[in-house]
Amino acid sequence: MKRRQFLQYAIASGLTAMGLSQFGQQPAQSQSPSGRQKLVVILLRGVVDGLNVVVPYREADYYDARPTLAIAPPGAGQGAIDLDGQFGLHPALAELMPLWQSKQLAFVHACGSPDPTRSHFDAQDYMELGTPGNKKPGDGWLNRVLAHLPAGRPTQALNLGNQTPLILSGSKSVANLAFGRQAIRPLPVDRPPIQAAFDRLYAGDTPLSRAYQEGLEAREILKAELNTEMTQASRGAPGPSSLKINSRRLAQLLTGNAETQIAFVSLGG
Repeated sequence: MKRRQFLQYAIASGLTAMGLSQFGQQPAQSQSPSGRQKLVVILLRGVVDGLNVVVPYREADYYDARPTLAIAPPGAGQGAIDLDGQFGLHPALAELMPLWQSKQLAFVHACGSPDPTRSHFDAQDYMELGTPGNKKPGDGWLNRVLAHLPAGRPTQALNLGNQTPLILSGSKSVANLAFGRQAIRPLPVDRPPIQAAFDRLYAGDTPLSRAYQEGLEAREILKAELNTEMTQASRGAPGPSSLKINSRRLAQLLTGNAETQIAFVSLGG
């Protein structure tokens, strides 16, 4: 899936608007029923050409430096869409304009890491750790944010994916929700005899036991929250794209009984 498709699906489901409403004029939309603010972080892995996403079309140097790559100014064929008289949006991202016009979307231009690494992998690690040039902390900045929030349910922090990413790694527990229909697929531990055996094995108060107990509770919360939608949506018909389903699912968890407060999803390619 291309980034353009990702943004289109996210907009269609309302996830982008929810995730960005923190920066707009409607802060009430970013709060859960309990009054807690929420944060959605979407990391587009790979590379993005920021100067061609938000085009500085008033700068002559931009066109001098990019004689074949530059996006034409507003009004020209395939030109940028004017944002503020100085910058323009790439024409392929026209569907973002309603969010910009309603002040629910902001761009942070000319920003980046002060670390001069040319390693794409190191750059991603530093972005997730929040410590450019230093990997020693070992825990992600979103996990550190979670440590400063009042304790919530085991689904307070949610990663959309099979493995906890670096940005959410750390001492605080994080729930993982698999992509697509794998999200609530039956697992061996769901069989009563196996679950009973694991319950007995991890009934204590050791770190491993607490991890098992929190993980099981988080899974039950997610299954209860999502199972109704899954049942109604199937009806033997193929579903929409995985990302469209998952962004709606994430919005449901942010506003429902799961009380998810921090959510993270990344997209490759």
